[in-house]
Amino acid sequence: MRPIRVLALAGLSTTLLGTANAEIESEFHAGWSSDYIFRGQDFGPNLFEFGLDFAGSGDLGSLGALDWSAGIWYGTFGTGGTSNNELDIYGEVSKSLNDMFSVAVGITNYSYFGQGVNAANLRDDIEPYVALGAELGETGLSVGAALYWEIGSSAIGPPPTSDLYYEFTLAYERELMENVSGGIELLLGVFDDPVVVGQTDSTVYFGGTASISVSVTEDVTVSPFLSATFSDDLPDNFYGGVSVGFGF
Repeated sequence: MRPIRVLALAGLSTTLLGTANAEIESEFHAGWSSDYIFRGQDFGPNLFEFGLDFAGSGDLGSLGALDWSAGIWYGTFGTGGTSNNELDIYGEVSKSLNDMFSVAVGITNYSYFGQGVNAANLRDDIEPYVALGAELGETGLSVGAALYWEIGSSAIGPPPTSDLYYEFTLAYERELMENVSGGIELLLGVFDDPVVVGQTDSTVYFGGTASISVSVTEDVTVSPFLSATFSDDLPDNFYGGVSVGFGF
C-alpha cells in the first residue's frame, strides 16, 4: 500500500509537469552507521540502511519550472537478537525563486516494525514539511530552514513526540582534489514541545557532520562521515559510518 504512495507522487509530478524532461535521475544507495541518531536522539546501534531515490524537473504553466523527487528508505538497527526496522516513503516538489533562493514542500510516511518493538502499539507517522534554502554564490556555502508537522506519534521514534520541529542548517562543500570533495554541515534542531519526560521547555540540540565523497567511477560514489550532536536536554552522541551510492 505505501509504495503506491511514492509511485503516485512521482506519477502526479510527471503528469502535471506537461513539458517535463524525459530523463529521470535515479540512485540506489546502501550504508552503515555505528548508531542510528535521528534528530539528536539515539535509537540503537549498528544501523544498516539502503534507499532508492528518483528526481526530475519540468514546467507547470504559470508556476514555471519545478523540480520533484521521491524515494523509499529502509533501515534496520539493534543488537543482541533484538532488531528494529523502519521504512520511510517520501516525496517533494521544489522551485527555484531566483539564482540564490529555493522553496520546497514535501511529505514523509514513517513505518516501524520488528522484534524489538511492540507492534500492537505502533502506527505510521505522517510528516509534511516546508523548507527554504539559499546557495551563497560561488562560495560553496548554503543555508536552510525547515518546518515539520508531525501527524500522529508511534510508541517508538523516530520521529519523536513533538507536534512541530524546526531545523536550521549551514553547509560548506568544496572540491579537495580530482574526484574527491569534502563537506561540513552544522545543524540546529528545535522541538516545539519537550521530548524528555519531566521537561517543560522546548528541546534543542546542535549537530555537526564532516564527510568526504569519492567518485570511484562516473556512477559510483563512496562517502565516509563522522558526526556529533550536543544538547542540554538529550545525551551527546558521537558516531560515524559510510554510504555507497550507485547512479543509473
